[in-house]
Amino acid sequence: MFRVLIADDDYEDRELLKLEIQKALGKKAVEIRFHEASNIKDAMKMLKNQPFDLMTLDIQFDRMNEGIDALPDIFEGHPTLNVIVISGKLNKSEVFERLFRFTKDNLLKGKRWARHFDILDKKDDKTEALNRAYSFVFRQKDVTDKIRDLFLLAESYMDKGEMDKCIEVYQKIQAIAPGESESGENVNIFKGASAERAVEYLRKGETVVAALLLGYHVETRLRALTRKLLGRSIPGLQDSLKELERSRRITPYKKSLFQHVLRLRNKAIHHPMTVSEADFDTAFKNLKLIEADF
Repeated sequence: MFRVLIADDDYEDRELLKLEIQKALGKKAVEIRFHEASNIKDAMKMLKNQPFDLMTLDIQFDRMNEGIDALPDIFEGHPTLNVIVISGKLNKSEVFERLFRFTKDNLLKGKRWARHFDILDKKDDKTEALNRAYSFVFRQKDVTDKIRDLFLLAESYMDKGEMDKCIEVYQKIQAIAPGESESGENVNIFKGASAERAVEYLRKGETVVAALLLGYHVETRLRALTRKLLGRSIPGLQDSLKELERSRRITPYKKSLFQHVLRLRNKAIHHPMTVSEADFDTAFKNLKLIEADF
């Protein structure tokens, strides 16, 4: 059985989604059980009271972006629920922009759960996204709890700065659930491939993800430099720079480069849609100059 919660305040849209889901998954001879919620309050209550395999979530209910506003609670409370956000009011880049802060917080904290997540327009062909969500559910029916525990373990290692152990845990997740994209992407990020990945995403038009990875990459490199020069870590990058300057471990020229790269990092984190390829080039160039001769 494939349990679907359709959260949409428009009756006709809910009926259309049911038809699209039945058409996409019909050949798999799966029994689909639909549940419907016409407002966010009812949707959250249903999620609390029973398990679902997939949730389709409209953006706008009584209030604009009410669906998006509910996503942090949905993600935190139901970490393996597959979610497809349905946008009929905003284009996808605008939706990603509104989701950015929550996504950023989860990536930088390592809280990227094993789930299928997508953003589609109401007019999009949803067949591919629905099939991915369906495959994900039935491939991992027997190991979902274990995967969740492993993600928590990886997060704990990240908090301690034990990145080698963190990578090992993500690789275990990959072994249990081949193709699970979030742990795979995290492995790439933590192995230092984030710069290349960031540029790839930027050139594909996924600016928010690209900026997110750029911010992480810059932060990681600056923190590593601070540890190397001071022999210890300092929580904030601005404080790191002050301590490097106080201890005379950085020249005025490299201090200015550090400040410039830090501004680019903050731009990528807080204003992702404004980041350009020139910002990427500048960040990578200045990082190399800062690290030279150390």
